[in-house]
Amino acid sequence: MKKLFLGCVLAVPALVGLANLMYAPKAEASPAEHCEWEYYSDATYSNHVGWSVLTCSGRSYSGGTATPYYQVMCSPC
Repeated sequence: MKKLFLGCVLAVPALVGLANLMYAPKAEASPAEHCEWEYYSDATYSNHVGWSVLTCSGRSYSGGTATPYYQVMCSPC
């Protein structure tokens, strides 16, 4: 009985360790383009109200207000 208990006690941490080694988090690729959005208050595109940037390193920055009225410019990384 002691051998069975000892076997189980040793097997559980080994299985947990093996499961951790087999798990690999999903890799995320960097974007292929650097993009900049300029947001406007309405469809006339005359009143600038916000901006947003997605860099080649995958970081994003923004300021102001995002609206459905925008223009975007992208360039390859």
